[in-house]
Amino acid sequence: MNTFKILLSAVALAAFGTAWAGPIPDPQDSATGFKSFDLPSAQTGVFEMSFNATPLADKIDAFTGISAGTPTSAADVSAIVRFNDSGKIDVRNGNAFRADQSLGYSANKVYRMRMVVDVARRTYSVFVTAPDQAEIALAKDYAFRTTGPVPSLGKIVLAGFNGRDGYFPGPHRITGVTVKAM
Repeated sequence: MNTFKILLSAVALAAFGTAWAGPIPDPQDSATGFKSFDLPSAQTGVFEMSFNATPLADKIDAFTGISAGTPTSAADVSAIVRFNDSGKIDVRNGNAFRADQSLGYSANKVYRMRMVVDVARRTYSVFVTAPDQAEIALAKDYAFRTTGPVPSLGKIVLAGFNGRDGYFPGPHRITGVTVKAM
């Protein structure tokens, strides 16, 4: 039955541009390493993925991203938005993390993230709504991280990394994932 719901969601997304929610378990926390979940179907055009992200500690190193397949390293993830260990939210632009605007984060606060991805152009933009603030454009037309062709994106990825002291400072949580064609 669950497979039928996933297939039906993929058909609706392709045919009508409707939003998809799932099959990622809600909520989902990052951990040391990578966790990935299937998008409703491989995305080949322009699409939007939105979700609520909550850092569960201050100064963590954890991200949410989108990849073609199951990643074995961060280099396999094309589009990334991260809670960095300096207390800021940043985005991967090709081979470096940066942001068009500085935006700090606090533990246990919910940030609405919206990623607009253009697979053919290998670019994406990230918009963030911090608690009690208006949405800001954190990144505009940033380049995918991965090298080589990316014909489609099919996974949402959560990752967490140990701090400089060698210990995992904490995860982040995502909820309310939606994907829609644009």
